[in-house]
Amino acid sequence: MNEGEEVSVGQVLREAREAQNITLEDVAMRLRLMHRQVEAMETDDFESLGQPVFARGFVRNYARLMGLQPEPLLARMEGAPAEPAPVAPAEPPMPNSWLTSPWLILFMLGVLMVVAVPISLYWWLNSDAGETQHAVIPVKPVSPPAPAVALVVPNSVDAAAETPAAPEPVVGTEAAVEADAPPVAASPAARSQLHLEFGEESWVEIKDASGRTLHRQLNPAGSSANIQGQPPFDVLIGNAAQARMTYNGRPIDLKPFISVTVARFTLEE
Repeated sequence: MNEGEEVSVGQVLREAREAQNITLEDVAMRLRLMHRQVEAMETDDFESLGQPVFARGFVRNYARLMGLQPEPLLARMEGAPAEPAPVAPAEPPMPNSWLTSPWLILFMLGVLMVVAVPISLYWWLNSDAGETQHAVIPVKPVSPPAPAVALVVPNSVDAAAETPAAPEPVVGTEAAVEADAPPVAASPAARSQLHLEFGEESWVEIKDASGRTLHRQLNPAGSSANIQGQPPFDVLIGNAAQARMTYNGRPIDLKPFISVTVARFTLEE
C-alpha cells in the first residue's frame, strides 16, 4: 500500500481483525450482529446498515472490540479529514465491559418479559376478580323407567283335598313387592366426563366436588383433554372463545360465562 493512499475505515477494521487471527463469524458472535453486517463494515458499505446512527454505533463497537480508538474512524466516516488520522491502540476493554452493552440490556428486557407475562397471566386467572362471572349449570340425570314386576302365586298341593276356606284379602302387587323386597342400598353417583378441545393455547383448571384438582395446565393449540370425576365441577378456562366443551356428550355454550377472555362457572349434576 502506498504511503499517500488513504486507508478506508473498513480496511482498518479488517486488517486489525486479521492481525489478531479472528474470523468474521467470531466478530459477528461477539458483537451480536449478522455475518453480512460485519462484512458490510469491512467493505465500507455503511448504507446497507440502515440509518447513519446505527452504522456509527456498529463501527464504534467493532473498533473497541479490536482494541482501536473509534473516534478517528468515526470522523473519517463523516468525510472530514482527508489525511488519515493516526490510529493508536486503545487500552484493552475491561473484562466486564460487555455488561454495559445496549444489546445485552435489550436481551435481558426480552427475557424479563418472557418470564413475567406467563406469571402475571397465571396469577390473574387464579385470582378471585370481581369481573369473572361465576355461574352454576344444573344438569338433571334422567332415571330409566322401573321394570314391571310380576307377582307369581304358587298353587297349593293340598288345595284339592281340603274344603274351600273363606277367601283371604288380596294384597296389592306393589305393596307385596315393597314388603318382600330387601332394601336396596343407594349406589354412588356415577362419574361424569368433560371433554375439551382447544383451537388456541388455553389455561384450564378443573376441580371436582371434593375440591381435588383434576386438570390444571396450559393446553397447546390443537390439543384436547378428557376429565372424569365426581360433580359438581368448578371450571376455569382461559382464552375461552377458542375452546369447545362437552359434558357427558352434551355441548356446553361457554359464551354466556366469558368475561374479557376467561370463563369461570360450576357444572352441577
